[in-house]
Amino acid sequence: MRRSVLDLGSNSFHVLVADVTRDGYVDPVLRERQMLHLGRVVAEHGGIPDDVADDAVDAVRHLSELARRNGATEHHAVATSALRDAENGPEVVARMCEAAGTSIAVIPGPEEARLSYLGARAALGVSPGGLAVLDLGGGSLELAIGARRVPDLVTSSNLGVSRLSALVREDPMGKADRARLSAAITAELELSGGAFATQLPARVVAVGGTVRALARVLAAQDHAWVPMTLNRLPVETDRLAQLRDELAKLDRDGRSDVAGMKNRRADHAHIAATILCEVLEQLGVERFEVCDWGLREGVLLDGAETLVTPEPQVLRTRGVRRLHDVFRPDDLHCPHTAELAVQLLDATAAVHELDGWDRELLHHAGVVHGVGSALALRRHEKHAAYIVEHAELRGFSPQQCAELVTLVRFQRSSGIERSYPPVAGIAPDRLPAIEQLLALLQAAEGLDRTRDQTVVGMQVTQLDDERITLELDGDHLDLAQSEIARRTAMFRRTFGRDLVVSSGPHRDHEPGDG
Repeated sequence: MRRSVLDLGSNSFHVLVADVTRDGYVDPVLRERQMLHLGRVVAEHGGIPDDVADDAVDAVRHLSELARRNGATEHHAVATSALRDAENGPEVVARMCEAAGTSIAVIPGPEEARLSYLGARAALGVSPGGLAVLDLGGGSLELAIGARRVPDLVTSSNLGVSRLSALVREDPMGKADRARLSAAITAELELSGGAFATQLPARVVAVGGTVRALARVLAAQDHAWVPMTLNRLPVETDRLAQLRDELAKLDRDGRSDVAGMKNRRADHAHIAATILCEVLEQLGVERFEVCDWGLREGVLLDGAETLVTPEPQVLRTRGVRRLHDVFRPDDLHCPHTAELAVQLLDATAAVHELDGWDRELLHHAGVVHGVGSALALRRHEKHAAYIVEHAELRGFSPQQCAELVTLVRFQRSSGIERSYPPVAGIAPDRLPAIEQLLALLQAAEGLDRTRDQTVVGMQVTQLDDERITLELDGDHLDLAQSEIARRTAMFRRTFGRDLVVSSGPHRDHEPGDG
């Protein structure tokens, strides 16, 4: 069912339209936002002045109309800290309800924490050891801990970026500003975060647009490649502390010039870094992950009454298959290549040490290696790599995505080019395995170069220091044998052996059996 959620936050107003299923799948159709910084307005005035309220109501009307025009049939709307705390919040919300054409739930902080936890868990998949979700917004900061769909512990504090920006009176930030911020953070955590310090699981994730903006700056400064989604990007708290100190020395124009900084985040980036870093330090968190889903996705999943959070592998498999079905819905060649590739990996296990993740990765690469041909046959591997890089695939870390993009990009090449940007996102000790996977992918693609799925199986009949002989199972295999002879140069270079194929006994089969 296509649903929409209107998120009336303290930094910005958002609308998300998505197709949502009961088994925890959220397929975004539309995302739109407007920056309003109501948190700072409420902190300074206690309420929302008429002119600001007018702008906010207009934003609600516009975003709600976008949701309707994009086919949403179920609508959800939530308001958080700024509208929760404003003296005239009920009156402004009433105007917004009329503009939206639906009711708006002004949710308390603990409920906001629960929903953010639900959204983050759906983006990351099940975490056996439990999960702690930290949601930094404009008006508040929420914390939730749990190992199941419903968190065991939730809390909310007034540590919002827009709210605390009212304490900062100089730009660049002065010593007195830092002192006021630090005192406010310490006081709030003593009230709301004490229980978390002793119960934090090993896996801590942070959500929110400000968190993602800071993470992109860190990635840019480290010259690291990251895909369109930062989901599962690891960040060291010490590295964030360095960024905090750098940003605190700059004025707004200087922060705008920092590599990776989005202009609309430059106003409060130094404040956000200070809040996030001090919270993590006081909670004893040395490392966390970025998650790009949170409150909005949680509202949609809660509204759809989802009861299942998929395993990470299920998220990855589902996303890859969806990508194939969007671009090559009637194609049997790509999924068959994927099956042949893992058969080849298994058959040649004696000459490599590739593991379970490698097997899964190779299958994913086989499924999507041909999606670029939906745009153009010439250089389709480049188109495919671009599509995969920008697809915001669920369940993949940035490094895992870099590995997948690299395999897809060099499927028709003589080897991996180290200057290709996603290669920078792969750990150096992983590159030999990626080269082996690429050799297997190229050989498997050659086995189905005829695109008629005639090769349905294989087994090794000879393996020595010079060659691996495969006996193929299928019918009309002459062309497959000649094609793989053309595509084994990288296999020979990578594994130090020739790959030779022969025809085995014929068995009846249907195309696409593999």
